Amino acid sequence: MISSRANFIAGHWATPARSQNVLRRENPARTDEVVFETPWDTASVEAAVDAAHRALPAWDRLGVEGRLPYIERFRKALDARKEELAQAITAEMGKPLWESRGEAGALTAKIDIMSSEGLELTRQVHPPGLTGGSWHHRPLGPLAVLCPYNFPLHLPNGHIIPALLTGNTLIVKPSELAPLSMQLYFECAQEADFPPGVLNLVQGPGEVGAALCAHPRVSGVLFTGSFATAQRIRRATFDQPWKLLALEMGGKNTAIVLDDANLDQAAHEILLASCLTTGQRCSATSRVVALPSVIDDLQQRLVALLERVTTGDPTLEGNQAPFMGPLAGRKGFQDFVGAQHEDDHGTLIPVLEGGAHPDLDQGYFVRPSLWRASQLNPEGDHQSEELFGPDIVLYEASDEFGAARIANATDYGLAMSIFTADPERFQNLSYALDCGILNLNRSTVGASSRLPFGGIKKSGNHRPAAILAPLYCTYPQARLEQPAEFSPAPPQSGPLSLLKPA
Repeated sequence: MISSRANFIAGHWATPARSQNVLRRENPARTDEVVFETPWDTASVEAAVDAAHRALPAWDRLGVEGRLPYIERFRKALDARKEELAQAITAEMGKPLWESRGEAGALTAKIDIMSSEGLELTRQVHPPGLTGGSWHHRPLGPLAVLCPYNFPLHLPNGHIIPALLTGNTLIVKPSELAPLSMQLYFECAQEADFPPGVLNLVQGPGEVGAALCAHPRVSGVLFTGSFATAQRIRRATFDQPWKLLALEMGGKNTAIVLDDANLDQAAHEILLASCLTTGQRCSATSRVVALPSVIDDLQQRLVALLERVTTGDPTLEGNQAPFMGPLAGRKGFQDFVGAQHEDDHGTLIPVLEGGAHPDLDQGYFVRPSLWRASQLNPEGDHQSEELFGPDIVLYEASDEFGAARIANATDYGLAMSIFTADPERFQNLSYALDCGILNLNRSTVGASSRLPFGGIKKSGNHRPAAILAPLYCTYPQARLEQPAEFSPAPPQSGPLSLLKPA
């Protein structure tokens, strides 16, 4: 177990004084093993927000060029410790080590993209032909970042870096399921020697996050997580309409397989989208719609692939490395196992039994499941709710626009895929689908940081992340300027010509 350093406030590690609250995090692969514990209290939120406020003016006045050296030092520190970061992600979240290394390596790539292409979105604009007119992107102020557990560093990093580059200061609250990796992330920030108060860390459960969201001096909340938690954030900030909320809230994502699709390719991509990160991705595929002529062959291929999915100790490497580790937490595990007994009043027929893994009872290990829907039931718990585990429901549609109707029959609208050999069919279907991410012949996961990332309906509130993140970290300030000159001669026309001399 790595020792806790508690909170990082105003450039120093700080343990809450006289706190009786302790957050313990078990290893999801070996639940009798504690990997991290830290004291916490809600009073630390006030100190962190105060530090962020005090640091804001000087950090803003540095300008982009003055802030870039700090970001570059941070990038080097993250790169030097990426193996340690990957080990921490695996220990507390359960992601296989090969996948955690991918996440740790992506941190510096995000910095490179945001420091170049991302900044183009917030450059000063001087409209041609408008003398003295311009507009500038100003930082919102102290921003709260509430972190998810599935990508405990990559997703928060996608908020933190553009916020820093655009002149904001931050208070970061990690998921209670992933406090360790964020502590190491902040050790890298300490090595970068940011000015005190620019980056602050407060550890703790939901009470800490609630206090941070509702704090009147927090100018915005950047959140990735469940729809239910996002609802609580909206309620907590109802009387603060000036506070920007960037909410990414998950998905119930669909792959559509048309009759001219390459079924081997489609099955492979669907398998990846369903089982990577043990199905704990907001863009994971959990719904598949196929046309009658291919659905049985597709089902056969999916069963064959799902039965080959290996599950086990996420720290193993090489030929022993599993494809899936455990689910990250007890509640998610219980919800996933419980859902395997929910057939939405007989409308779901089990094809491949999932649930708790029978041979791995020391952690939150599960097996993937596959269901065939006898009818669409958008109100059914299984068919409507995001399970956050490797679970697929297979639907049959009479034609491609029937497929679109089924795909849209969900309250979420994050990601969809279409598998077809005909780009024109993809283009035609694109007009009928309600989602923020739409892919052709590739899975719903694996988004590019050089594109927007976000959804509609219950998946987001129109604040897409990735390349567009700098826009929700700033507000536009319009300026009209003219020289400090004045002519005493009265104008011959216009409103001032009506003024009479005294």
